[in-house]
Amino acid sequence: MTTRKTEVTPVDGTPLKRMFWSIISDYDLQTGLCELIDNAIDLWTSNDRKKPLTIAVSLDVDRQLISVHDNSGGVPKQDLRLLIAPGGSRNDPNAEIIGIFGVGGKRAGIALGEKVEIKTRFKKEGSFQLDITPEWLSSTDWELAAYHIPDIPPGTTQVEVSHLRKPFPEQAIKDLSAHFGETYAWFLKQGCTIKVNGKAVTPHNFDRWAFPPGFAPQSGSFSIDLGQEGTLAVEIIGGLIRDRNPEEENYGVYVYCNHRLVIKELKTRDVGYFVTSEAGVPHPDASLCRVIVRLQGPAKLMPWNSSKSGINVGHAVFQQIRPPLIRLVSHYSSLSRRLKNNWDDSVFAHQTGTIGSLPSADILTGRRLNLPPLPRVNKPHIEDLKARNKTQLKNKPWTLGLVEAIAAVGVISRQRLDTRNRIALILLDSNFEIALKEFVVHRNDLFPSQQFNDAKIRELFQKRHEVIKAVSAKVRIPAVLLDKISHYYGLRNKLIHERATVEITNTDVANYQATIEKILSKLFDLKFPRHEEP
Repeated sequence: MTTRKTEVTPVDGTPLKRMFWSIISDYDLQTGLCELIDNAIDLWTSNDRKKPLTIAVSLDVDRQLISVHDNSGGVPKQDLRLLIAPGGSRNDPNAEIIGIFGVGGKRAGIALGEKVEIKTRFKKEGSFQLDITPEWLSSTDWELAAYHIPDIPPGTTQVEVSHLRKPFPEQAIKDLSAHFGETYAWFLKQGCTIKVNGKAVTPHNFDRWAFPPGFAPQSGSFSIDLGQEGTLAVEIIGGLIRDRNPEEENYGVYVYCNHRLVIKELKTRDVGYFVTSEAGVPHPDASLCRVIVRLQGPAKLMPWNSSKSGINVGHAVFQQIRPPLIRLVSHYSSLSRRLKNNWDDSVFAHQTGTIGSLPSADILTGRRLNLPPLPRVNKPHIEDLKARNKTQLKNKPWTLGLVEAIAAVGVISRQRLDTRNRIALILLDSNFEIALKEFVVHRNDLFPSQQFNDAKIRELFQKRHEVIKAVSAKVRIPAVLLDKISHYYGLRNKLIHERATVEITNTDVANYQATIEKILSKLFDLKFPRHEEP
C-alpha cells in the first residue's frame, strides 16, 4: 500500500549558531591548536608540498594571546565563507589528508577564545580579514563582514585569538612543543617546520625498539577493502621498547592516520588490556610493550573522532584491526613480564636487529600469528621469593609475613580493582611498620629485652618517627630511602585522615615497593629480584 504524501510548508534547516557551543566542549589548547595546524598541513598537501611549509605558533603568557601563522597558500576571496561555515571545506574526503569534517578550524578558534581574527591572502591577490566576535555568535544572522586590509605576505593565513576562555601557564609552551613534535613527526621530516614562540619543534618518533635474541619486533602490512568506499593500507608493528619512561607510562598502543599521530599510550579493554587471557591489567612489569598502527588512505575511512584526539573503537576499520592488535599487545606484554627480572641485560642491551615479518594472509584470515615462542614462565612470585630467602626464612621465621606481604602487593597490582594502587600502598606502609617491630623485638643484641620490655616497646611505637630514629641509630639506612618512606607515609595519611582522596599511580607503588624491599634487605638480609629504578 502506497502512502499518499501532501507537501506542507518547508522546514528551515539552517543551523543555529549555538551549535558551536555543543561541538567545542571537547577542545582544549592542545586539540584546538592542532586543528589549526591540521588545516595548514592539508592545504600544503593539496598543493603537493611544492614549497616548504612554516607554521608559527605564538603563545603570549603575560597577555594571554594566541596566534597561528602559516604560509600554506591562503584562502581565495570566493572561499572565505569556508572559514566560518560549519561543514564547509575544500578538502576531498577521498584524499589522504587529515581534515574532512569542515568544522575543526572554526570550532578550534571559538573554543580557545571569545574573539578570533582571521587574516588571509591567496597567492598575490588581495588580503582579507574576518572577525568572529561574541556579538556575531549571539546573533541569528550568519552573514559576517569581510574586510580588505593592508597586504600580508602572499600565500599566508594568520589566526589571532584573544579573550581566552581558559588561561594557559608557562608550562604549556614546553608541553605543546613536545606534543607537536610527536603528532607531526612525519611532516616535520618532509619539509614542514613548526615553531613555538620562535623555536623549531623537534620531531619525535616512537620506534625505539629493542631486539632481544629470539624476540625481535614483528610487523605486518595488509589492506582493508571497504568496497566502493575505498581501501586502507595498514601497517602494524609490535615489540619491546628501549625508551621506557616510568613516569609517563609510555607503553601501549599508538595509532597514526595519514602520518598524523592520533592517540598514544592507549591501554583499554578494546586493545587487550584488563582481560586476563590477553594483556591483563596495565602494570610496570608489562611496560616494555608497544604496538604501533599506521593507517594510510582516504580520510573519510579513518576511525578517528572529529577532533582527531581518539579512536572510534566501533568503527568498521578498527574492528578489522583489533584481532591482530590484541594478539601483539598480549604477546609482548607477556614477554615484558617474563623478562622483567633482568631488563638491562635481556632487553635494553640489544639496540639493533631486524624486524620480523608477519604474513598478511595470517593477519587477514584471523589465523594464529607466527610469533616467537615466549620463554618459560618462572616460578610464581611468592615461590620465587621463598626460594631466594630459604635460609633466612628458616633462621628467622618471623620474616615470612614480610616476604609474603611483598608478594601480595604484586597480586593486588594485577587485579581488576579501581583502587588497587591505594590498597597496595597501604599494605607496603604497614609492612614497613611491622618490619620495624620485628627488628626491635628479635634483635636482642641491639635492643636488650631488659631495656626494651613490652611497656617500653608500646611507648616507643606510639610515635613512628621515634621508632625509625631508634632503628636508624643501630643500622645505617640511607637518607634517600627514609625520605621516600616519609613521602609515601604522607600519602597514606592523606588517604586515611583527609577528605580529599589522593591519586596513587603505578609508579608510586613500584617506587615504594622497591624502597621497602631495600629496607627489608638492610634489616633482615632478605633478597628480592633486581628492579629497574621506577
